[in-house]
Amino acid sequence: MSDFVTASFDTLLGQASDTAATYLGRAVQEIDTLFGKGYARQYPRLVAAFMQTAAIDMSASTHAKVYGAALQEISSSLSAIADAIDRKGV
Repeated sequence: MSDFVTASFDTLLGQASDTAATYLGRAVQEIDTLFGKGYARQYPRLVAAFMQTAAIDMSASTHAKVYGAALQEISSSLSAIADAIDRKGV
């Protein structure tokens, strides 16, 4: 799997609603498991907070992974430049 996002904006848009549906289903499942069947339906704000927390966590993790890969690439390129300069004695 690549560390770079190669999907088009149309693909990302389509995946966004799938992700929201996954968060919603997981929120209801986890909340009802923790507090009892029907609790999620009774407290939709709790479901929304769960979904928001999941989205924020995924966003932060994704940014860290992508930025980390980019910084590693930059670091490798700078090292290669420094090595080339050292070899030339400049």
